[in-house]
Amino acid sequence: MSATEVPQPALATLSHERFWAEGWIYERKLDGQRCLAVRDARGTRLYSRSGRDVTVAFPEIAEALEQQAATDFVVDGEVVAFEGRRTSFARLQPRIHVGSAAKARRSGVAVYFYAFDVLRVDGADVRREPLLERKRRLRGLLGFAGPVRYTPHRVRAGEGYFAEACRRGWEGLIAKRADAAYATGRTDTWLKFKCESGQELAVVGWTDPEGSRVALGALLLGYHRGTDLVYAGKVGTGFSQKVLRDLHARLVPLERDTSPCTAGPLPRAGVHWAEPELVAEVAFTEWTTAGQLRHPRYLGLRADKSAKDVVRE
Repeated sequence: MSATEVPQPALATLSHERFWAEGWIYERKLDGQRCLAVRDARGTRLYSRSGRDVTVAFPEIAEALEQQAATDFVVDGEVVAFEGRRTSFARLQPRIHVGSAAKARRSGVAVYFYAFDVLRVDGADVRREPLLERKRRLRGLLGFAGPVRYTPHRVRAGEGYFAEACRRGWEGLIAKRADAAYATGRTDTWLKFKCESGQELAVVGWTDPEGSRVALGALLLGYHRGTDLVYAGKVGTGFSQKVLRDLHARLVPLERDTSPCTAGPLPRAGVHWAEPELVAEVAFTEWTTAGQLRHPRYLGLRADKSAKDVVRE
């Protein structure tokens, strides 16, 4: 890795199967913007996971890293803002696309850089070293104060720890192979275990399939709020081809010309509306500020509950 090269960061793979094994470590999953912090003879810069220079969006973090004793490094981490004790991507939003450091400072949103890996130390590429060795180097490389923080990890965890993390409002955990080298792009040596909520929702329609998808693209969902049926977004993951075909066969006889929803912004293109008679069980991470499901995943149909009884929980 040359002094001017900005590598593609390692990306964790979502796993719905949690495990707690020797040889893995577990970190808090942070809800922010991934950043590689680079310091060399040209100064200190921050890069997003796509390689975009975002230094002006987070000038106080760049300044704190510029003041470090170490002068040549590439450190991987996450820039976050807090809503209470929870990291909040929505809270961070005003900082992400600003065009000047002055505007970023005027936003009133405090930001922090949580470092969790290192790729270069004093000109040496350390990506082939085991993760725990890189973490040892990281702890000795930087001073962690002000907006620069170290991301702690556990070598032992379990369902009790995961449940406590979810109760605290964490996004979930990242499981990492302790002996793995630093990967480029998506990797199965870093896995995401997300905290999810469950919600029953009325199926109010579906979208057309795209590409190799069969039968339907996504289910459109809603819930009752008083006399309104509120549109809650769509779910497009968690289906097998058999399930997609079965759902389509169930929905076609229920198709109607207009939306049954009376509240919420509605999709327009490639949409088929349906009488709200089916109830879907959906896992998701949270409700967005716009009242939509975030990261929804289809779990199945509920035959034991009427769509008329579905409310936001």
